[in-house]
Amino acid sequence: MNQWLLYGVLALLPLAALSGFLMGRKHRKGKQDNRLSSDYIKGLNYLLNEQPDKAVDTFIDLLKVDTDTVETHLALGNLFRKRGEVDRSIRLHQNLIARPQLSSRDRNSALFQLGLDYNAVGMYDRSEKLFKELLSDPVHKNESLVQLLNIHQLTRDWDDATKIAEELQSSLGVEQSKPIAHFYCELAAQKRQDGDIKAALSNVKKALTINPDSVRASLLQGDIHLQQKSYKQAIKSYQRILQQDIAFLPEALPNIAEAYSNIKDNSGYRSFLNKSLDAGAGVSVLVELSKIIQAEKDDRAAAELIGNFLKERPSLKGLQRLITLHIEHAQDSAKPSLQLLDDIVEKLISKKPRYACHNCGFETKAIYWQCPSCKEWSSVKPIKGIEGE
Repeated sequence: MNQWLLYGVLALLPLAALSGFLMGRKHRKGKQDNRLSSDYIKGLNYLLNEQPDKAVDTFIDLLKVDTDTVETHLALGNLFRKRGEVDRSIRLHQNLIARPQLSSRDRNSALFQLGLDYNAVGMYDRSEKLFKELLSDPVHKNESLVQLLNIHQLTRDWDDATKIAEELQSSLGVEQSKPIAHFYCELAAQKRQDGDIKAALSNVKKALTINPDSVRASLLQGDIHLQQKSYKQAIKSYQRILQQDIAFLPEALPNIAEAYSNIKDNSGYRSFLNKSLDAGAGVSVLVELSKIIQAEKDDRAAAELIGNFLKERPSLKGLQRLITLHIEHAQDSAKPSLQLLDDIVEKLISKKPRYACHNCGFETKAIYWQCPSCKEWSSVKPIKGIEGE
């Protein structure tokens, strides 16, 4: 017998023991069933002959569905699902539901487990139907709402996700403003892609009403206004990020610069950058401001600005900008060394992640509004410090 088969047989022994126990109890009550006895022996023979699949089915059949064994069936189904044997779990739960003598409470428990089975194999239409049916059951309502919310997010059905999240918030009192705002942003992005700008802006407005601190909504609103050449409105939307979460400001900087450029307000852009730095913005804003000072004054003034900043807040990105400013004015003998240092810092920056999830620690170079690892909304944020902003 190979190692894995041995493990499988050992795992079935508790089930065999339980079947034997139930059979023995019936015998003590004077209800001995010869067929039950022969089937139990048959199950043991399957175990001994290294046929665990047949043994499982035999022992399950021996567990007559009644108030004493429903929990055992549900536990077995849960075990099968966790082991990846979802087909067997589905069959077991379907068998339970088909029993006419099952109480409504036990039937609903089996329905919920069957819904989890369907989720595990991606049969979301079937699981959605079951969980909707269970919304009328006070015992399973909240759990079913959670499962429905997960399904709608996985299938990107943002309208239904919004409705379920609102019902979940009302039912459980669990704050859902952040995910609901993201659902409206998802709808806005879809409408924008379809060319329905009015509907897109309407959904963004709903997102900001639900969660005034939604950086994503401000970015999206600013992008739409910029696309529509409503530059002042775009700037107004982007500026909101300073109060919402200034760490995300670098995401908007190129578009902010474009908006100010289109209204020919260079002094306004410079004033905005200075205001942002005073409010605690990171090195990306500093680099932008240094470019303006370099153009208006000279490299020395830009380098002085960067240097003063780095004394208080060391940054690889700031260091690279400082090296770039010094290369042009360095002696010929020093230029190769400075260029090498610049290349090294550039490689360090390019290899480092820019964002991290504050919930699970997931790191990435691209921004995600929902963490791909833990599925939490608004948990992925720009990294701060010497390797970030």
